[in-house]
Amino acid sequence: MSDEYPAAPTSRAASSASIPPSGALSVGLLAEAERSLLAGNLVMAAWLCEEIRQVEPDSPGALHLLGLIAEREGRLCDASRLFRQALASEPGFGAAWLSLASLHRSSGNREAALLCCRSVLLIDPADRDGWYNLGNVLLDDGCAFAAAESYGRALRIDRRHDPAWHNLGIALHLAGRSDSALTALGNSAAYRPDNPSTFHQIAVVRFRAGDLGGALRAVERQARLDPARLDSSLIRLLAIALRDAGRTGDAIPITALAVAHRPEDVDLRHCLGMLHLAVRDLTAADAVFRTTLCHGPADPFALNSYGVMLSGMGRPREGARLVRRSLLLQPGNAEIHSNLLLTLQYDGTLGPADLNRLHAEWYRRHAPSGTPPAHPEAVPDPERRLRVGYVSADFGQHPVGFFLGGVVLHHDRDSFEVHCYSARRQGDAMTDRFRRLADHWHEIADIDGAELADRIRGDGIDILVDLSGHTANNRLRAFVHRPAPIQATWAGYVGTTGIPAIDYLISDPRQTPDGVDPHYAERIMRLPDCYVCYEPPPYAPPVGPLPALGSGVVTFGCFNNLAKLDEASIALWSTLLRDRPDRRLMLQTFALDVPGVRDAVAARFAAYGVAPGQLDLRRASGHAGLLQSYNSVDIALDPLAYSGGLTTLEALWMGVPVITLPGERFCTRHSLSHLTAAGLPGLVAEDASGYLARAEGLAADLGRLADLRGRLRDRMAASPLCDSAHFTRTLEAAFRRMWRDRCLSGRID
Repeated sequence: MSDEYPAAPTSRAASSASIPPSGALSVGLLAEAERSLLAGNLVMAAWLCEEIRQVEPDSPGALHLLGLIAEREGRLCDASRLFRQALASEPGFGAAWLSLASLHRSSGNREAALLCCRSVLLIDPADRDGWYNLGNVLLDDGCAFAAAESYGRALRIDRRHDPAWHNLGIALHLAGRSDSALTALGNSAAYRPDNPSTFHQIAVVRFRAGDLGGALRAVERQARLDPARLDSSLIRLLAIALRDAGRTGDAIPITALAVAHRPEDVDLRHCLGMLHLAVRDLTAADAVFRTTLCHGPADPFALNSYGVMLSGMGRPREGARLVRRSLLLQPGNAEIHSNLLLTLQYDGTLGPADLNRLHAEWYRRHAPSGTPPAHPEAVPDPERRLRVGYVSADFGQHPVGFFLGGVVLHHDRDSFEVHCYSARRQGDAMTDRFRRLADHWHEIADIDGAELADRIRGDGIDILVDLSGHTANNRLRAFVHRPAPIQATWAGYVGTTGIPAIDYLISDPRQTPDGVDPHYAERIMRLPDCYVCYEPPPYAPPVGPLPALGSGVVTFGCFNNLAKLDEASIALWSTLLRDRPDRRLMLQTFALDVPGVRDAVAARFAAYGVAPGQLDLRRASGHAGLLQSYNSVDIALDPLAYSGGLTTLEALWMGVPVITLPGERFCTRHSLSHLTAAGLPGLVAEDASGYLARAEGLAADLGRLADLRGRLRDRMAASPLCDSAHFTRTLEAAFRRMWRDRCLSGRID
């Protein structure tokens, strides 16, 4: 039988109709003993059996019941002896054979169990329970087809035997006949609609067949009957699958119900927290993760998830502390290690050398031993058509999607064959566009590491491009196996990956100026104009008039992730606001949905003398709504510890100038690169006083600011930032240089 939810076994207590003939008094006592046994009164049942044996010492019925009592009490040797005594007294006693079969089966002696079942069927080929129990033993042995045949024989004798229908469904499912399994399980449910085990099994079959809706309905039916028996593993798998299918809202109630009945199940609680996080209900996620860590303070996965969440809520140092604890508990987990590296990027106290050292540790821990297999390309040809593979979980509405869309569209197909390896689980309209534009589309959501590397190597990729770095769902564990002769990282991360097997980091002279190369494991390939190209969404609203002209209040704004909002930025921005009622600051990001987060942000500014009324802390909105919010902003302020990337490009597209102060680290120089490429170097400050001077200068001359706002979109559209055809040519030239260098070196393998 299934080890998940076996059907209730057929009662093996002998009824008065099934025992061998005996005296009328013995038959009456035996019937009373059986009723006592079924009621759980083992003492009375045993006393009555002994009374029978006073008159009939070898009574097979009494010996059989005494064996069942011994089995209930865990005296298995006594039970076996008593069953054998009953059979010695009456060799044709089928119930005793089945009881002995069950005892052998529970002890793992399946050969003996099979012999007992076959003995029953030799005595009576029409014994329903004999065929049913034979099916159970065969199913234990993995003989699904033979078990299904036995259950079918039992059902030909008694069509209403719901346990046989139930187990027939299990056997057919194991035999790969899902449709027939569902029919059998449906019959089981029809004859016994109050059996939660059957609905669990229906859920298992439908889930494994990819019918998430049917699986959810079956689990919900089971929950109405017996929520305490919900299977944690199935609930987690179903919840994750529903989340990946964009149906997180359907997954939350059933997962919460399972948690309520299994409060000690840390994995289940963690799953519920991740579901709330997926729908950006941070208040609920925070509460669930806190409770999870109360039950499992050393659970590495809960620590990791909560740490990443705290970072996004503007508490990156707390987040890094939890993720670091998680990594101590799971030192070989590359994903947790990547999460720690990403979280540490928000720590402004770490310099480029520190980050290089920390990233090198990732490679030391997670790189494979041995030499990677050779690549099929053996003859160097510097000018041939190249296969370029892009690897990402972000082929969709994501910063990488906005950077890559124009490139895939404009690639010269005479010179380049484009492969997209997508680890994205939930697609959108932009994902569909990438799928149409790529020459070859590969779904890799379920593979990574050596398996993915072998697949890429088999596709004959010449240049493999990582678009994730150490961000979520990366495939760096495949890159360390070097599946392509040339490997590069670009656009999706903020500096070195720390992986020597990745040959190049694609950048530009502003993002990575001369002299920083020793801080990178990769060789830096600098593009001439900018290191990314922006493809604005077609739904971006028109640029509105300068808000300050109508309100008389200058509104500064920042729509970056709160993790970037370091103390130095708050102190600097507060200088622009303090004692200036005609100025305000608008912040908008998903974490501001949480009242406690909004209060914490307001308190941080209040510590620098900023009045609460000067802050406009906006909840998250859809992407189009976020872009529309820029029509309420006059001047954007770039954080110091971690510069805006796509956020800066969106602000510029919406006519909002961005003031930036670049630092030494890669993550502090995005806006420098974008503003320079847009022909706006005057918005780049050299120090904090220059930052304030530029912001004050724009705020003091609203006419000049309005004129800049009106021209900014056209200016940006005409710049290299939005010329995806030109950008793609520069990127292709870089790819060709990489390939020629490799050919000249004679190293293609």
